[in-house]
Amino acid sequence: MKNLVFILIFIFPLIITAIIVSGIIKVDSGLELVKENPVSKENLKKKLFIDKHASKRRVYFFLNDSDKSRYERSYRGFITNWKVLENYERFENSSTLNFYREINVRKATDKKKSFFSLNNEEKNFSYYFDIFQFVKEKYFFALLIVFLLYVFGAGWLIDYYGGITHLKYVGVIFGIDIIYLLLMLFW
Repeated sequence: MKNLVFILIFIFPLIITAIIVSGIIKVDSGLELVKENPVSKENLKKKLFIDKHASKRRVYFFLNDSDKSRYERSYRGFITNWKVLENYERFENSSTLNFYREINVRKATDKKKSFFSLNNEEKNFSYYFDIFQFVKEKYFFALLIVFLLYVFGAGWLIDYYGGITHLKYVGVIFGIDIIYLLLMLFW
């Protein structure tokens, strides 16, 4: 039983990573590249809006495809917030935006639609990282609960089987796992 517990501690980040990668692949398979002209809202000159003081950085723009659709994305994470602000300020007054959107967007649902990889036509690291941010935002609280359960559960099991001073390698792996999961949650 002890060895099974330690094997689970070693492979836990791999399991979480596999789940997130499968979510990224699922989202990626349903996207198409579009080039659209955003419309300004209520006589404002801006065409791309960034909530600069939000706890979650929110970026949105409007397209006039018969009912002025709103494309919106929320970004979570300390580093991501500032990176999004820096990147998207360049596009605030752009007349044309390239982005990826879902192929089969249901018209009857909410007017807010997600977009991915603004003004990046290539499917590179930035594209997949943007999809990762979307998946992370969608399942943030589930990931946070899993992280807390892992920290307290695995910490208790390590303590039960002798503690970190007795199980140095398991303690080091457990510490690396915590750092990895924290980066994943709050990047």
